[in-house]
Amino acid sequence: MTNSKTREAAPVERGENRDLPPAEILDRLPENVRVSVIEAAFSGPLPPSSMFEHYEKTLPGSADRILKMAEKEQDNRAAWKTEALRSARGDVRRMQWLGAILAFVCIVGAVVLGIMGAQIVAGILAGITAVGLAGRYLIRNPR
Repeated sequence: MTNSKTREAAPVERGENRDLPPAEILDRLPENVRVSVIEAAFSGPLPPSSMFEHYEKTLPGSADRILKMAEKEQDNRAAWKTEALRSARGDVRRMQWLGAILAFVCIVGAVVLGIMGAQIVAGILAGITAVGLAGRYLIRNPR
């Protein structure tokens, strides 16, 4: 079935539409081929209110399900962030203890070496330890 008002569309080469304004493209299409395309984008877990209302009309109860999904996602993110902070805090504490133990061992080693007569080696070990401690605790690294 052909409509008497239908006109033939001029052939359009691939990529040719990029330079044409939308009105000119529509004028080249036959009436029965024209289609409206609406594109919507949003960020976040919740759609805009107009779309939210459309969901509820289309499928009753869907708005409540979307809200519950967003709340669950928010709770999951908060729990993940809390766990990440707790883990990072534990890592910092562990590294502080290891650093303190290492410094203590180096100082005790320097004292023992000094008593045994190796004052130069003891001085080097104590100096490296002191410089390392000063560098770490007195001169704060901006992080």
